[in-house]
Amino acid sequence: MRAKSVTVLSCIFMLFVFGSLMNARAQAGKWSSYFKLKSGQFFKYQMKSERGLAGWASIKIDDAGGGALNVTLAGRWTKDFSETVRMKPGMSAFDFIYAAKDMQITNALAGLVNVEASVIENAQWKDGFKWAQGDSSIVVSGQKECAGVKGLCATSSSKSFGRAQKRTYCVNPDLPLPIFVEVPAANDTWTYELVEKKGV
Repeated sequence: MRAKSVTVLSCIFMLFVFGSLMNARAQAGKWSSYFKLKSGQFFKYQMKSERGLAGWASIKIDDAGGGALNVTLAGRWTKDFSETVRMKPGMSAFDFIYAAKDMQITNALAGLVNVEASVIENAQWKDGFKWAQGDSSIVVSGQKECAGVKGLCATSSSKSFGRAQKRTYCVNPDLPLPIFVEVPAANDTWTYELVEKKGV
């Protein structure tokens, strides 16, 4: 009787360990929810730059029918802006942000919305992950919490026109957008930090 109890306990323990490993592997996967926006979601970011600019931006998503979404981009960077952009099924982040008629919106939000392709394609969201190819590398290290959401941080390094470029994206893999971004701009560095969210 005792041997059966030990066997049952061993099986339960093995199932627990297997389940934990599978859960860890699922959490360490690629960012599959990136830019999969859904109706009812809302994100607001604080924006600032090393050169002293400060502002904010919000992204509000509503159903437009037929699988399309109406995405309202509003905020203030060098001036107030607000525009609703139709996002069609399968539209990439790059095509979406460049569909805005107000170029200030494209300028202000491209660094947030259009995440570097190598991060999407190669980063595994597990602390300690490293990837390198040629002059490009990605290191996932450390956590950040914004608006009550925790995320892992990936630093992407590459060379462009002989100059080193570094970008940091802090991501919660369940959200379609980063919770924190630090990216180079023209003679500047811009940061975006999530301060409010709804519908996620």
